[in-house]
Amino acid sequence: MKSKSSAIIAILALALTFAGCGKSAPSPAGGTASAGQPAAEVPAAAAPAASGLRTIADMANAWNALFGGNEKAINDYQGMPIMGLVTPPLAFASAVQFDIMNPRNQDGRFTGKMMLAGYQGFLERAGSRLSFGYDDKLQKDGFGPLNKAGDRVAGSGSLALDPGYFIWETFNERGGQKIQRDYTEFKRLADGSMICIALSGQAFDMRGEPGNKDEAIFLHNGPGRYDFVIANGKTGPGFAAISFADKGDLDKAQALELLKAAGYEIEQSGGIQGGKLVLDAQ
Repeated sequence: MKSKSSAIIAILALALTFAGCGKSAPSPAGGTASAGQPAAEVPAAAAPAASGLRTIADMANAWNALFGGNEKAINDYQGMPIMGLVTPPLAFASAVQFDIMNPRNQDGRFTGKMMLAGYQGFLERAGSRLSFGYDDKLQKDGFGPLNKAGDRVAGSGSLALDPGYFIWETFNERGGQKIQRDYTEFKRLADGSMICIALSGQAFDMRGEPGNKDEAIFLHNGPGRYDFVIANGKTGPGFAAISFADKGDLDKAQALELLKAAGYEIEQSGGIQGGKLVLDAQ
């Protein structure tokens, strides 16, 4: 478990590093100032939200800071590795690339190519609210049967900096039909802990055989706390999104009941007790 979770954390760290790199400031239309020309007056950067967050990377770092206190308990778990405990934050690895389009954190609309993904994307900022996304086409086959040349790939997200509420949805579409879809939310609570709901569905298995399946993961990450629920379904990419905006600030018990009521089969649940990761009896 340790080597796999460390690899996932390294991927996110790489994305955060790129997001934090200094770039020449784009204009609101996405252009970049040319060397040797008079510099236009640059609007002042937006003030940090009351939460202290200014960027998508800040939201990712807030989660990682809490996770750092729980990482040892997760890595020391002696049972079969539970990858669902560490995969949901990979949503940030895509989303932090939008920060690069607006390095001065100004209000306005900014466009450009996503540094790691290579898609044409945009970021809009209006005060403490960010929206971002991309809609592109794969130019060549990617990994596995869910990523073929010509597939439409799209992502759409938002971040309310105060209190810290991140939403990110992506999908792959082929022949007008969604074949893969992911929906992820992260929210910072009043006590400083954070909750996450991550839903994913696909229409093919890794061998390319048709078959709808989906997964739902709930996480509650805080000091000495890493509650989780992992559940499986058979809906595929057409799953119904579950949002904290509608369901409120869920805890583990509420997430369990909600997922059961939605038709999911609970695979595992648990949390940290006495510094150790413990599974609940099912």
